[in-house]
Amino acid sequence: MEVGHARPSPTAAASEILMAALFSSSTWRLPSLARELAADASRLRCRLAFLLLSPPHFSRALARLRAMPLPSKAELLGRVLIRSLLLLLPALSPDGSHHLLRIPAADHDAAILLLAMCDSYSPAATSSSSSASPIDWHALLVDDAVGSALSISGLGATPWASLAPYADMAAKSRRFADVVSEERTAAVGEGRKDGEWSGGASYAAVLAMPPAAGDGAPCAICREEMSPRSGGGGGAVCALRSCGHQFHWHCALRWLARRNTCPCCRAEVPAEDARAETRRLWRAVEMMAAGHDSSGGSACA
Repeated sequence: MEVGHARPSPTAAASEILMAALFSSSTWRLPSLARELAADASRLRCRLAFLLLSPPHFSRALARLRAMPLPSKAELLGRVLIRSLLLLLPALSPDGSHHLLRIPAADHDAAILLLAMCDSYSPAATSSSSSASPIDWHALLVDDAVGSALSISGLGATPWASLAPYADMAAKSRRFADVVSEERTAAVGEGRKDGEWSGGASYAAVLAMPPAAGDGAPCAICREEMSPRSGGGGGAVCALRSCGHQFHWHCALRWLARRNTCPCCRAEVPAEDARAETRRLWRAVEMMAAGHDSSGGSACA
């Protein structure tokens, strides 16, 4: 096989996109962004060290993780990834109150273990294990943590040294969530479009829709006239914050309960499902990496 024709792995491509997005940030913002990423990575490392040094806490987190089905594991990874992506895209959550950032402590420990497992995984470790002697994850994670701490980058850690590990970790998490999404889509049926299975817009995004004065134009969902009305009622009109298109309230609620896109222009609003929201944020990161302005909070599907 010719090297020149080898296709990059999805993880490598995702890492390149993240690094391009990082360096497309404003020059004045990049140092502070690097410090934020370093602080976030330090918090994760400290919590992982606590879990590894506390057998009862490690056992509880590992048991919690093993009890989760695969989609729930992807949900956890998506939530951790979303927190990191929002550091790149602060305009998408200016007050830091994103609905998927609130993770219970037990689930957060399980997510940290899962991230560490993904980072420490190697085919050699699994090939040497069997059903009779499963992988000793505690020993594997301790060896990996010690090796990382004693590496040149670990001994001389700086904010800038966190950029490459951040990109690698986020890319692996994204790929994991994508694989689960592909499997779920295949299980539900080939006829459905990507993302439809995952649910609709977040409750917070729906509640944040401002009222609007109907101008007599037809609602894009029911095709009936949107007449100006005072107060509430089934004929009240609202607008999507992402694009400004107007609809009847009851029509918008039914539509957004199933999907998180505008029926007119496909502009996206925050999704309730972590995997769908991860994909939405990644599209914004891809726009950022390509040099487009992603501060509007939406990315067309």
